[in-house]
Amino acid sequence: MLSDWLGEPFASKDNKLLLTRKVAKRLLSEAQETFPYEYSALLSGRGNTITGYVSMPHSFDEHAFAWDGATFLHALGTIRKSNDQWLGVLHSHPHSPPLPSTSDHNGWHYPMLSYWIVGLSSDEPIFMLYQWGDGGFEKRDYTIIDDFCSDGSDTCSSSPKNS
Repeated sequence: MLSDWLGEPFASKDNKLLLTRKVAKRLLSEAQETFPYEYSALLSGRGNTITGYVSMPHSFDEHAFAWDGATFLHALGTIRKSNDQWLGVLHSHPHSPPLPSTSDHNGWHYPMLSYWIVGLSSDEPIFMLYQWGDGGFEKRDYTIIDDFCSDGSDTCSSSPKNS
């Protein structure tokens, strides 16, 4: 069994990941603000639902992202303190489609986690989700969901919506 802070969003082969609309909008906004450089973030939540993230500092590189060890460990600590699980990574491709590059293939070390790329090179930004398997990335489906707070509190559950 993995540690409680490290999630397994693809625990079932048929698991469809869920991403809250609020998080998707914030990630896209931050990626666009970082343009022309690559943006990256650690994604958090529970089970197969991404409800939060920790932005990572960008490296002023238009074609790569990287983090130092201390920054990475601090971000994981932030996720643990929120009682969430680390569910994946998102980064942007500011000048190319959201397809895994050679650097993406060589740098991914967490096959149980989700790997998201947001492409900013076309008129409409495109989110793509991948899972590592059989020596490469496999495209996976996801659903954008809306948050709702039925009791008026700040802690909301999520409800799938067609997108």
